[in-house]
Amino acid sequence: AGGAVLATSGRMDRDETLATFQSVTGWHDMARCIECLETHGWQLDAAVHAAFSHGEHAPAAAQGARMGGGGGRAPAVNHVNHEVPDAGANDGSPGWFHRTTGVPFVRLATLGMHRPEARRPGSESQRFLDTFELEHGPVHPTPQVGTFREAVDFAKREFKFLVVYIHSPYHQDTPEFVTDVVCTEVMKDFVDDTFVFWMGSVLNPEAYNVSALLRASGYPFVAVITTTIDNHTTVCDAHEGLVGREELMNWLLNIVETQGPQLVVQRAEAEGRVMDRRIREEQDQAFEDSLLQDQIREREMREKEERDRIAAADAAVIAQEEARRVAEEEGQRVAEEDRRMAQVAACARMFDVPEPQGPDTVLIAFRLPQGERKQRRFNGADPVQRLYDYVKAFGDLEFEHFEVCTNLPKVVYADRGVSLDEAGLAPQAMLFVQEAL
Repeated sequence: AGGAVLATSGRMDRDETLATFQSVTGWHDMARCIECLETHGWQLDAAVHAAFSHGEHAPAAAQGARMGGGGGRAPAVNHVNHEVPDAGANDGSPGWFHRTTGVPFVRLATLGMHRPEARRPGSESQRFLDTFELEHGPVHPTPQVGTFREAVDFAKREFKFLVVYIHSPYHQDTPEFVTDVVCTEVMKDFVDDTFVFWMGSVLNPEAYNVSALLRASGYPFVAVITTTIDNHTTVCDAHEGLVGREELMNWLLNIVETQGPQLVVQRAEAEGRVMDRRIREEQDQAFEDSLLQDQIREREMREKEERDRIAAADAAVIAQEEARRVAEEEGQRVAEEDRRMAQVAACARMFDVPEPQGPDTVLIAFRLPQGERKQRRFNGADPVQRLYDYVKAFGDLEFEHFEVCTNLPKVVYADRGVSLDEAGLAPQAMLFVQEAL
């Protein structure tokens, strides 16, 4: 343990160095403490090492408390339901120092020492763990690496007791306690299965503050902390001085058996709250899902109504376009029919005169598509167009474009400018009327 050196002792101011030295050694004689520190140039590690090397590390009263007065194990110091104050209460003030140590406080600010730089407790815990494992090996209860407050909060969340071990590296009982109790597989498995574990060196600021908060006056120091149903952090019990492994395990088991039911109640209440919250969340989720489904159905209904409205509007537009087209076509058909009828009437008026007579006439017989037969005499000098006019006026055809032709051999009279004589239709002929393709 003599190799453990505080890296910050050179920066620590004398007030804090004196307080730490008194806590570690158990000396209450202020003049004696100052003399020892001055002898070693206010180097805390050297002064503590010298104090322990000369066997002067504890006054008679402390020895009696630790050894039980008769050489036996130290009795457990019971702080049941003692509420743990906030770590921030340790502010280094004279009143705090007097309450913690029970000795008068002497301010040494006139010696001109500066205050130490701030350090993160979490990194301090990791550095202590690394040093502890380097000296004693990796077999030990698994500690929470972080601040003391973080360990308390973690134990609270896990509904477990928090075992706090304050390590005093220069105390005469520390090597035996660490070797035979802390660094054993049995203790490691026992504590890891049942408790949350946190440890720190009293030479480090945070662990020293914790020892003061827990009112530690002897080492090795072990305390068990829990959170009550009313959410207050309390010390179930504390043990100071050297103790065997079985005795310590029985002491811890007794705490679990006597005060563990309240953790069971807290866990049950917490699980009940979690279950109630889960049920409410499921109910809220079901309500939200139902509301979402209603919103989806309502949106789909609105979308369908919108699609139907658009389809109806499109259908109305199409119907209007169709009606307009039909009306236009009907107007065109009527106009076309009127034009055709006008043409028929004009053609009919051409034949209001009597048929010509004489040797220069040509008798033409027409076979209409519907089977009807008509005939009339034309002048031989009349053009073939005259035949088409006659058929248009009296043929009552269902088609507008037609042609006149003979049957055998078939001759279509398409040249409407030639005369009937030139077309070879004199003195008479039988012509067929057919639709022009």
